[in-house]
Amino acid sequence: MKGQISIEVISGVVILLIVFVVILFYSHEKNLDADALQNYIESKSYCRQIADTISSVYASGEKTTIEFYFEKDFNVGSSFVDVNGFSCSYHAVVEPKSLAKGNIRIKDLNGVVVIENT
Repeated sequence: MKGQISIEVISGVVILLIVFVVILFYSHEKNLDADALQNYIESKSYCRQIADTISSVYASGEKTTIEFYFEKDFNVGSSFVDVNGFSCSYHAVVEPKSLAKGNIRIKDLNGVVVIENT
């Protein structure tokens, strides 16, 4: 009897499709976890970069200026930097500010670190 498909073949195909769908969902979830971890690591790295630069400018003294390009928006508080919800501290007297990504200038003016977009 040509052309007939047995119930066993249909069941096997359905089970294979279910397995592939489960693998697809599992893989997608793991990719989302990996993206979140990468974002966390990038934010931590950027936060440390800004905090270290602020501390360096403050330690170097008056009339020290550093300019660079920064790829994310960030907030500077009285003793911390916040990049995408990740905060890290620095040791300096700083004027609190919110800054947009782009060219950034960090300078020491009479013992107070000023951070601005250029």
